[in-house]
Amino acid sequence: MAAISDSTVTSGRGRASGSKIVFAADRTTSRRVASKHTRTVRRLKVVLPLIAAGTIAVFLMTVLNGVGIGPKIADIQIPQIVAENLKMKNPHYEGFQSDGGRYWVKAETAQQDLKTLTVVHLDGITGDLLDVKKQKTHLVAKRGTFDNKANTLELYDSINVTGDGGLNATLTHALVRTKEGVITSDQPSTITMGAGQILSNQLTIRQKTKEYTFVDNVRTHIKPKEQAPSADQTAQPTLPFGKSGEPIDVASSRLDVDDNKKVALFTGQVTATQGGSTLVAPEMAVTYEGQVTPEAGADESKQTPAEGGTKVKQVVAKESVTLTQASGETATSRTATFDTAAQLAVLEGDVVLTQGADKKAVGDRAEYDEANQKLTLTGPVVVTQGQNVLKGRRLVYHRATSKMQLTAETETSAGRITAHFTKPAGKQPAKNADSDETGSAEGIPFGQAFKTDPNAPYDVTSDRLDVDDNAKTALFTGNVVTVQGNFTIQSGEMTAYYTGRSGLGMSDDKAKSGASLTHIRAKKDVTVVSKDGQKASGDWAEVDVKTNLAKLGGNVVLTQGKNVVRGTKLLIDMTTGQATIKTEPTASSESSMVSAGDVSKNGQIIKADRPSAVFYPGEFGKKIKGAADAVDGWQARSSR
Repeated sequence: MAAISDSTVTSGRGRASGSKIVFAADRTTSRRVASKHTRTVRRLKVVLPLIAAGTIAVFLMTVLNGVGIGPKIADIQIPQIVAENLKMKNPHYEGFQSDGGRYWVKAETAQQDLKTLTVVHLDGITGDLLDVKKQKTHLVAKRGTFDNKANTLELYDSINVTGDGGLNATLTHALVRTKEGVITSDQPSTITMGAGQILSNQLTIRQKTKEYTFVDNVRTHIKPKEQAPSADQTAQPTLPFGKSGEPIDVASSRLDVDDNKKVALFTGQVTATQGGSTLVAPEMAVTYEGQVTPEAGADESKQTPAEGGTKVKQVVAKESVTLTQASGETATSRTATFDTAAQLAVLEGDVVLTQGADKKAVGDRAEYDEANQKLTLTGPVVVTQGQNVLKGRRLVYHRATSKMQLTAETETSAGRITAHFTKPAGKQPAKNADSDETGSAEGIPFGQAFKTDPNAPYDVTSDRLDVDDNAKTALFTGNVVTVQGNFTIQSGEMTAYYTGRSGLGMSDDKAKSGASLTHIRAKKDVTVVSKDGQKASGDWAEVDVKTNLAKLGGNVVLTQGKNVVRGTKLLIDMTTGQATIKTEPTASSESSMVSAGDVSKNGQIIKADRPSAVFYPGEFGKKIKGAADAVDGWQARSSR
C-alpha cells in the first residue's frame, strides 16, 4: 500500500488551512500553548492567596489603629491643587463700548473669585478708556476687581485717573463701567481740570458726554483764562461779581458740569467768593467758554481760552441772592445775573442795596452797567439814609461822577417824586442882632403869620431830582413843593445843600458821614404860604436849616386876603413866625433918574425904592394892623 507524504509535515510545519487532510504530527503547537497555560495557573494558585491575605491584614490594621489598638500608622501628606493659590501673570482684558469706543484693562496679577466666577481680583492695575473721538482716559490703581459679565472695574487704593484733555483725579475708591465710559466714586476725591480744581466726597464722570457730577461738601476753584498783559496800565472797571480776570472759589452741596453746553451748575447752600466779593444763593449757574477738559489733539491756536483755561461768560444766581462787596456794601434780590461780555450786572425781584448801617435803596430791578459805571434802579424806588427818605420810580446813579437822578416816570404817566429830610440834631446857633435876618428900622413887621415847628422835617415833592455828591447839592425841578411844618414853599425849582455823602447806589465811597441838610434855595415863581393862608411871592427864597430863618427876595408881594404889601425882601423867623418886609436900594448910573431921596455912592446913584401897601378895612386883622401903621410911617419918611 502506497503512502503519500506532505512536504509540510516532514518539515515540521502544519498543513495549510485550506487542506482537507490532517496528519497526527500537527498537534505540536497546541501542546506548547497548553504547557504555558499550565505554568500560569500554578503561579496564580500561589499569588492570589497571598494578595488576599495581605489585603485582609491591611484592613484589620487600619480598623484596629482607628480604635486605638495596635501601632499608629504615620499620616501621609498628599499635595492638593487649590484655586486660591492660582494666579495669572500679566492678564489683559479688552472690549468695545456701545458707541464704538474701546477699553483695555491690564494687571500685574489676576486671581479668580471662586464664589463669583465672573469676577477676577486684580493687582497693579492700569487701564484705558478710548471714546469715538479718540479722547483717552487712563486709569491706575493698586488693586481692584473686574466683573467680566457686568463689564465693571472696581478700583481701590491710590487711584489716579488722567485724561488727554487735562483731567487728573486722585481717588481712594472708584467704580468704572467700561462699556458706558462712566466713573463713579463714593469716597473723597480731588479733581484737577483745565478750568480749575474740585474737591468732593462723591463724583460721577461721564466720559462720552463730558458730564461731571460732584456731590457732598463740594469745593471748587475756577481758574480764569490767562490773558496777555495789556499796554494800558490804567485800572479797568470790574463787575461787583463775575469778573472775567479773577478766580472764583465756590462751596456747594452739589456741582454738575456739562462741558458740551459749557455750563457749571452749583446747588445747595452755594457760597462763591471773587475779588473780595461774596455771593450766597441756593443755586448758581456759571456759563463759560473753552473746555474744562479740552479734546486730545485739538489745535490750541483755535481754542478761545488759553491753554487749559476757561473764561467765565455769565454767572446767574437764583432764589434769595445775597451779594456782599469788599467795601461793606450788600445787595439782595431774588435773582442776580452777571454778564462779563456785556459788563452788565442785573438784580431782579425785591432788590435791596445797603451801604453802611443806615443807607439803603429798594426797588424791583437794579442794573449795573460797568462800562459806563452806571447803576439804574427801577421801582417803586425808595432810598433811605437814616431818617432821610427819597421815593420815585427810576433812579440812575453814575459812580464816576457821583451824580444821581431820581424820576417818577412810568409807561402811563410822568408821576411825582418825594423827599423827606430831617433837621440835623444839635444846638441852634445864636442869631446876630446886627444881621440882615433880624430886620432893621427900615423894615415893616408883619406879625407872626409864618410861625412853624423849627424841628419839623422838610418834605419835598417834584417831577425830578438831580443829586451831585461832589457839589453837595440836590436839585428838585418841576412844580416843586417844599413843606416844613406849617410853612410851604412853592417854586419852579429848589436846590437843597448838604454836608457829608449821600452814599446812594453801589459806589465805592467809604465815607461814614451821611448827608445832613444845611440850607435850601428856591427860584422861579416862588411862593411862600403859611397855615392860615398868609402868602408871599418873590423871585427867590432861601432857608437856613440850622437857624430856621427864611428870606424871600426879588419882586416880593405879601398878601392876606385882599391886603397887599410890596417890597424887595421878606425876612421870616420861622421859630417865632415874625415876618418883616423891606426894600433895598438899587444901583443906577442914570443921573436923569436922580430924585431928592436918592443918595450918591462911589459915582453911582442908589435908588431908594418906595414901598407900597394896600389895605382893606373890612379885612384888616390884628396881625397886620401894626404893619399898616409901619407902612404909613415908612411912606411918610420916604416922602420927605
